[in-house]
Amino acid sequence: MISELERICEIKCEEDLIKYNTYKVNSVCHALVFPKTIKELKEVLFVLKKYSIKYLILGNGSNVILPPYYDGVVIKLNSFNNCDIRKNEVVVESGYMLNKLSNELSNIGYTGYEWACGIPGTIGGCVYNNAGAYKMSMSDLLISVTVLKGDEIIELSCDECNFGYRTSLFKERGEYIILSCKLKLLKGNLNEIKLLINDRSKRRIETQPLDYPSCGSVFRNPDSVPAGKLIEEVGLKGYSIGDAKVSEKHANFIINTGNATSDDIIKLINYIKKKVKEETNIELTLEQEIIK
Repeated sequence: MISELERICEIKCEEDLIKYNTYKVNSVCHALVFPKTIKELKEVLFVLKKYSIKYLILGNGSNVILPPYYDGVVIKLNSFNNCDIRKNEVVVESGYMLNKLSNELSNIGYTGYEWACGIPGTIGGCVYNNAGAYKMSMSDLLISVTVLKGDEIIELSCDECNFGYRTSLFKERGEYIILSCKLKLLKGNLNEIKLLINDRSKRRIETQPLDYPSCGSVFRNPDSVPAGKLIEEVGLKGYSIGDAKVSEKHANFIINTGNATSDDIIKLINYIKKKVKEETNIELTLEQEIIK
């Protein structure tokens, strides 16, 4: 199997993914591949299917908890990195960074992307998770998504993507691989956009533990009260298991203070959920994805 993949694209065997996830946990995968084109991606998937090998499409690793060992193939779509700004829309490939797109569009006077200036995820990952902040999300901007399903490339409208709060059709059903998407463009006032960007950036620095590795918000916010407030109220700010710690700056962040393992993080998540349920009778829902 490895020799067949080597003939298709760049491959690294038994690769540590520590630099490919923002928790910075050690996680070795059986193989890591970097297809540069849709043709190469199709060929990789054909080989994996032939040998019944599981795989993971990994964006910037900013919303996942990777296992100590992933006994499958991790696919990185870094080369899917084109961006085409048109009159009323932008077409951007899945490997493009959302915060980069936000800053580029904001700098030339397009509004609606200010909320995303600090989100360190790829376009593909952010569509997959319907990422959002400040009461905005990807689905508010999306026109359509181009995906690979089997050997077929299809375009799905926003309505067909079944978006919800931090979820989508792509998260519910694994047969779709996001290749690119088409997003709305709306002209705004450049000075107002810059002021909003500066405000968002300042608030992020003031409220989020940016000095430590993390994967952003751990839990979805319940309807009644923010998850961070619940975690703080049950006294878990600063609580740690191993080197995984509930941030003292924002209780809905778990940070890696040294050499946290995925097991440390998962144990801490489960303890938080148990404690919040016992004391408030509210069931927290995990926003991050545990990869097995």
